[in-house]
Amino acid sequence: MLKLFAVALYTTLAVMPLAASPLDATPTTRLDPDLRCLLGSYALPKGGVVTITGSGGDPRALQYTLSNGAFGNLSPDPKGIYQAGAITIEFEPCDEGRLRFSQGNEVEHGVDLGLLERETRFESDGISLYGKLVLPKRRAHALAVWIEGSNNNPSTDDTVWQYELARRGVAVFVYDKRGTGSSKGEATADFYARARDTAAAVKHARQLAPRIRRIGVIGGSQGGWVAPLTATLTSLDFVIPAFALADGPIAQDRALVALQVKQAGFDETAQMQAQALTAITERIVRSNLAEGFPELDAFKQKYAAAPWLKAIQPRSYTGLFVQFSTAEIKSIGPAAAQGLIFSYEPRPVIESIKPRQLWLLAGRDQQAPNAETQRILREIQQSNAKLAILVFPQADHGLVQPLETADAGALMYAPKLFDVTAAWIKNGTLPGPGNFIEMPTK
Repeated sequence: MLKLFAVALYTTLAVMPLAASPLDATPTTRLDPDLRCLLGSYALPKGGVVTITGSGGDPRALQYTLSNGAFGNLSPDPKGIYQAGAITIEFEPCDEGRLRFSQGNEVEHGVDLGLLERETRFESDGISLYGKLVLPKRRAHALAVWIEGSNNNPSTDDTVWQYELARRGVAVFVYDKRGTGSSKGEATADFYARARDTAAAVKHARQLAPRIRRIGVIGGSQGGWVAPLTATLTSLDFVIPAFALADGPIAQDRALVALQVKQAGFDETAQMQAQALTAITERIVRSNLAEGFPELDAFKQKYAAAPWLKAIQPRSYTGLFVQFSTAEIKSIGPAAAQGLIFSYEPRPVIESIKPRQLWLLAGRDQQAPNAETQRILREIQQSNAKLAILVFPQADHGLVQPLETADAGALMYAPKLFDVTAAWIKNGTLPGPGNFIEMPTK
């Protein structure tokens, strides 16, 4: 969502002199071809499945995801054997479609499920974009186009949704955002440009899979702002915003700062002072960095010794404005923002579109706090029975949560996440009564 802007601006200002060119936040690499052919889902003899994807745009890094949702980054040893804690994976040559999976003393031999993949290129705004269609072995009756969030990693390598949905019977079309992975052009966070790219991806997916009639989009994080916009440009059967917001980037920043100050234990006085700060930074971004800096400098001087100020982390633009000088922000900020429309308000679009919607929200989202989003969506539901909300109470951003294991720091995707999403896409069924459901924690 705002994370790319925060990371790009923070990295640029932290490591480069003011006069230097902005640091390119876009990875220029993809997974190496000898590893790319290993991607997919592998059936294990005891009934489990392990899915292999790329990780973080690193040309030699892989990620595993298990049937229970547990996942982790795999690092190769000098012999090319991949490890993550107690898990070891040895791959046979690509044409064999097999791997050796070890967890502790247990060893299983996995066989590629044989999901069908077709690499392709298509155009949007005259820009050549790279995509991939992933099909189940049996005929699919629904197809989802995946919309990446604010990160600039190559989606066609790194997105686990392409395989987790495909192995559950839903075809998936995934594409690298413009300027990332194997797509041409310059990276952008302009929601309207991204929606045009996604609409072009939908059109191309229809051409590649003409027998599939039900086609929709899934947008993660920032992609959750793009997904409803796409429905204004092309006909869709469904729209799924995941770990996303029904209010805009300014509201996200305001909520994020408030959450950080509150979680740090500061009282209402400090929280009100933080609100005054975000009012100033809101004016700055709404004016495209033209207004508000004198007030910000005065505020920073007045509260320089206030301990609550240190609670604001650089995941938000307010946190960055606190850390760096006006001159630095004016110099680097526009390039780091990559066209992000800070003033964008998504509610009118969400209210106006015709497709059925499924909102997948994280109950403990630390990057996109969604209390206000839930309130907005509940209001919209009063006049739109085709909008459903699933809340995963223990999940953080990305719909990931701690794995209950002795391995500290281990993570998993929220329980039943891919199951309930695939079921809703295919036949509209929800995992409970009503259209606002708090999912079980296990």
